[in-house]
Amino acid sequence: MPIRTLLSLLTTLALCCASLSVQAVELKGWLRESAEYPQHQGLLHFFERLKANTQGRYTGRVLCCEELGQQKDVIPKFKNGEVDVVLFFSSALTADVPEMAVFSLPFIFRNPEHMMSVLNGEAGQDMQELLQKKGYTVLAWYDGGSRSFYSRNKTLAYASDFKGQKIRVPNKQDMISMVKALGAEPSTLAFDKLPTALKSGELDIAENDFTSYYTSEHYKVAPYYTFSHHTVQPIAVLISAKRWASLSDADKSAFRLSAQESAVQAAKIRAQRDAEIRAKLDKAGVKFSEFRGATTTISLMKSTYEPVIVSPKATELMVKIMTGTRSKAAD
Repeated sequence: MPIRTLLSLLTTLALCCASLSVQAVELKGWLRESAEYPQHQGLLHFFERLKANTQGRYTGRVLCCEELGQQKDVIPKFKNGEVDVVLFFSSALTADVPEMAVFSLPFIFRNPEHMMSVLNGEAGQDMQELLQKKGYTVLAWYDGGSRSFYSRNKTLAYASDFKGQKIRVPNKQDMISMVKALGAEPSTLAFDKLPTALKSGELDIAENDFTSYYTSEHYKVAPYYTFSHHTVQPIAVLISAKRWASLSDADKSAFRLSAQESAVQAAKIRAQRDAEIRAKLDKAGVKFSEFRGATTTISLMKSTYEPVIVSPKATELMVKIMTGTRSKAAD
C-alpha cells in the first residue's frame, strides 16, 4: 500500500475515533447528600459502571446538595428532563404517588435488610409500577439508612420502656404520633440544643441515624443506643422520562445493570462505614442493644398508620411488607 494511502487511512480513522469521543453523552445526576454519604459514592459508581457497560457512550457527573436548589426545586427540573438521574427519598414522591408514604411509616420494616428484601420483591415491584404510571422509572433501590433511639440512662428493649419518657423527634406528624402511641411525651427541640437537654434531663431520649449519633457526639450524653430501626429509609434511583424514552432496549438494560451494580457498591460502603463507627463507639463505652418489642409496638401504631393507609393499594402494600414477602433472590 502506498505510504500516502496509508497516511490517509490513518487520518480518517483518527477523525472517526475523535468523532465517536465527541458523541459520548454526559448525563446529569443529582442527590441531596455530599460525598461522605454511601449513596453519593453509589451514584458515582453508577456512572463509572454505565461508562463501562455502554463502551464509553454514556458518562455522567454528580451534582449534590443545593447546586440545583433543594429537593423540591429539583423535582420539576427532573420531570422536565433537565436532570437525567436522581436519588429521591420517599418524601419527594408522595405528592404524585401517595402510597409511597407507606415506606416511611415507623416500624413498617424490621431492619434495613428486611426493607431491601421487600423493595426487591413483590411490594417493591408494585411500587415501581405505581411510580411508572406517574413518569418515574426506577432503576434500582438504595438503603438510605435507618433511625434508632438513644437514651441518657437506660436501654430500650420493649415498648413499655418508653412510657412517660420525653423523646425528641423531628417536627413531622408521623413521628410525633409515634411517640404519643408509645405513651411518651414528644419534643421537637432544635437539634443543636439536644446535648444540653439530654445532659440536664430535660429530655430522656432522642433518635437519629447511626452516623449522626456519632458525628454529633450525642453518645457522650446519651450512651445507650438501641437498634430499633423504627424508620428505615429507601432511596429510589430514578431516570427521567425524557432520557428513558431516548434509549434503545440494549441501553435500557445497561442502565438497569449499572444501577444494580451501584446499589451493591453503596451497600458495601455503608456496611464498612457503620462497622468503623461501631468500633469507635464501642471504644467510647456506648452500650448497644436490640429492640425486641416491635410486634407489640406495631399494635400501638393504629393512629399513626391510619392517615397513610387510605386506599386499597396502600393497605395491600402494608400487608405485603408486614408479612415479609421476599424476593426469591433473598430467600
